[in-house]
Amino acid sequence: MIKRVPILPIALLICQPALAQTPIDPLRLPEEERGSYIYTFGVNYIPDGREGFDFDREGIPFNFETFNQLINLSVSGSYSFSRNLGISVNVNPNLFIGRQKRDFTDRTETLTETNSDIGAGLSVEYRPDPGSTLDPRFSIGVAYPWTMTVQGQASLIRDPVIVLASLGYAQPLDSANSSLNLGLGAGFVANERVSFSASANYGIPIGDTNLPVTSLSFRTGYNLDDKGNQDIGLRTTLSMRGGDTRLGVGIEWGGRGIVGAQRQRTEDNNTTSAIPSQPINGATNTTEKPPSNSSATSTQLTTKEPNSSSVIGSQPNTINGNISDNNVLTGNSNAAIQQLYQRLQEKDVQIEILQQQIRELQQSIEKLRCQLPENQINCQKVP
Repeated sequence: MIKRVPILPIALLICQPALAQTPIDPLRLPEEERGSYIYTFGVNYIPDGREGFDFDREGIPFNFETFNQLINLSVSGSYSFSRNLGISVNVNPNLFIGRQKRDFTDRTETLTETNSDIGAGLSVEYRPDPGSTLDPRFSIGVAYPWTMTVQGQASLIRDPVIVLASLGYAQPLDSANSSLNLGLGAGFVANERVSFSASANYGIPIGDTNLPVTSLSFRTGYNLDDKGNQDIGLRTTLSMRGGDTRLGVGIEWGGRGIVGAQRQRTEDNNTTSAIPSQPINGATNTTEKPPSNSSATSTQLTTKEPNSSSVIGSQPNTINGNISDNNVLTGNSNAAIQQLYQRLQEKDVQIEILQQQIRELQQSIEKLRCQLPENQINCQKVP
């Protein structure tokens, strides 16, 4: 039988920093508004090799060489019910492949072992003071194999670095091997696309005799879009448990978003495209060539008030008629269109006030021009 360390604790140790570290720009913590979500998919590879001298069951000595491979898949996600409350879930299937060669004095044997198991976790997180300097968070959860966890976390952003610290307690339900877990992490943004992060975790055994566990993780991330909503990262993790040291590498892909955001953008686009073309201030919404002199500018900005008022006053009736004939625009669309034209009326009033101010400014400039000595003869006296 191949001697090996249980694969699930090691796999969870390797993946724990990946679950705690958000796979996006470290200087931008995830939006915690209602409906926001985060997802992460990862693959980790953890090789391990050793050699030595041992005895079989019959007491015959042999030299051995062992090569173990652990492949871990990680899927995690979180969802925010509000800025204060959220839920997280993760699933971690593991595949172990071990191969050992035994050299006896008269023969050589090769043993192969394949094993698999799965880990999972569910936690609820509470933020008492969102947006504060330290942004404290408290979570309680349950993991499989059955373990209860409690954790507190705080973060501090100082451009271009973010620092995170956590303190947690884990209690297995089937044993007294509880542990106190300390965590510290930091992230650095190199540019708009590239970021770096590092984290350290130390597990202190409490109760029965157990070994402390230490892990160090280093991650390089690359944003796949300008908004930083999707990210791919390469992670290297070093774990130490007693005299057993393992080095793992992994690749992650993740992103974030808000439920209903895409649907809302689609509805807004449909509403905008369905608005009928209406004249504004007595002219259609077309692009015109700008006037060539100040006189033309004054003429263009000055409009006849009766025509402007009559056109704007007739617009809501025209819109209502178009809405009744168009089955696509209903409910919120009608209210949005009415609000749009109400704003247009307000803008029209502001334009009239601006035109009056321009006329007064032109008169003031004309008075100043006529006060110049060289213009007093040819300048017409302004009352």
